Amino acid sequence: MRQFVLALGLVTTSGVNAAVEVTPYIVNGTDITVATEYPSFASLFYDSIDYSGYYGIGPFCGATLLSNQYVLTAAHCVYGDRELQLFMSVVPQLQNETDFPRSITERVMVNEYYYPDDYNNTTLFHDIAILKLASPLTGTYGFADLAVNTDESSYRVTPSEVFYAVGHGNTQTNQDDSNVIQKTELSYVSNADCAIYTTDTSENLCMTGADTSVYDNAACQGDSGGPLYWQGKQVGITSFGPLTCGDPDITPNSIFTEVSRHENWIQSVLAGTELPKVVVNDQQRAEFLASGGAATLSITSTEDDSSSQSSSGGGGGSLGALSMLVLALLGFRRKLHS
Repeated sequence: MRQFVLALGLVTTSGVNAAVEVTPYIVNGTDITVATEYPSFASLFYDSIDYSGYYGIGPFCGATLLSNQYVLTAAHCVYGDRELQLFMSVVPQLQNETDFPRSITERVMVNEYYYPDDYNNTTLFHDIAILKLASPLTGTYGFADLAVNTDESSYRVTPSEVFYAVGHGNTQTNQDDSNVIQKTELSYVSNADCAIYTTDTSENLCMTGADTSVYDNAACQGDSGGPLYWQGKQVGITSFGPLTCGDPDITPNSIFTEVSRHENWIQSVLAGTELPKVVVNDQQRAEFLASGGAATLSITSTEDDSSSQSSSGGGGGSLGALSMLVLALLGFRRKLHS
């Protein structure tokens, strides 16, 4: 049972347009061994273990390692929520969600957040972010091989090349039947055929699945920030999709930020020539907790652990209003464990 839920926002559109949920999961996926198949994969956690003793049970977004200190994810995973920015850690190669925090190789807190100046948290325009860790990872991991601009003519073709989305997200909308990391096979959809959402998708990489009798292969809630691979290269970052994950009536059901379009910005961050949008440190974390800024905790009961705690925070990753309906009070509900 998933004990950490991050509702980053739900957007509905008018007419025949598809409703858009911003946090996709893996639908019709197969289990993988992350350390050997996708060694650059990482997971993002709410993590106040070293400060208040609480942590999120289950990752809220995926990511990939660019180096031993820089991590690539979606901007909407990290934007706008002060508590989440203060208490976010990165866990490499998480095989099973229940491994955190006692059976993982390591976890490192995030200290700096980068995203493009023109990132728009309402439209998800340029939905990409880089996180700098407080200290370098010490384990042996893979680093993402990112697609570049010259690769686009090779994978933006019909009939489609084979793509794989990877993540720990739901196996269908609001339901997660697996704690193990999974992948699902997707196919390319042209941008001309992807213009069904109220937000502009002309800068995105759009995908569809194999169209099963019930649900199509797709990303779903919880996969946000995770990778889309083509021939071993990361070409996309999971951004959003339709209200019903894997809806067989919607062809472009998994929408990604295209990595190659941000090649120069990524290199600029790694070279140290970009200023971080947010910087946090241990003193700020201590002051936040001392001021009572942490979300109010209350005892709750779950089928997995009657001692679990739940807390409610607001703000992080919302899509805004403007002709869009945002669910969950523009925020998220966390289930925490001490």
